[in-house]
Amino acid sequence: MLAAGCDPGEDLAPPDADPSGSSGTPSPEAPQQTPDQALVDEVLGQLTVALGVLAQARKAPGLRPALTPLLKAHRRHVQVLEGDPTGEVPSGPSPDPAASLRAVRRSERGLHTSLVDAAGRAESGSLARLLASMSASVIQHLTLIPPEVVS
Repeated sequence: MLAAGCDPGEDLAPPDADPSGSSGTPSPEAPQQTPDQALVDEVLGQLTVALGVLAQARKAPGLRPALTPLLKAHRRHVQVLEGDPTGEVPSGPSPDPAASLRAVRRSERGLHTSLVDAAGRAESGSLARLLASMSASVIQHLTLIPPEVVS
């Protein structure tokens, strides 16, 4: 089974951005975030939530093999967006496999919807393409998750 890869989107900065990061005028305050940077932060937050749902669900008996490719894809998405792909595995008992699959599907559908929306709001064409690619990846991985747990 093969799921979509992602375009790393090398030019995520707006076209008029100075590659050196300086605007020519010193600012005593922290630099303002561009709309695309704020969008990336928003998406990183949503990916972090999805990773948490997946980490918890993978603790359920029989789900680890089915959910690992999706977990790896989300980690790669976080890396491409220059976020921190590490996360803590939630503690607690192993969850119910059926309930875990429902939670993963609900989480992934929400993430997909958010990524489609974010792609439409991105100012940079490269960021829009990257987010659209990520949304396609989510749907492709979601179709690979079995409808029920096979023990």
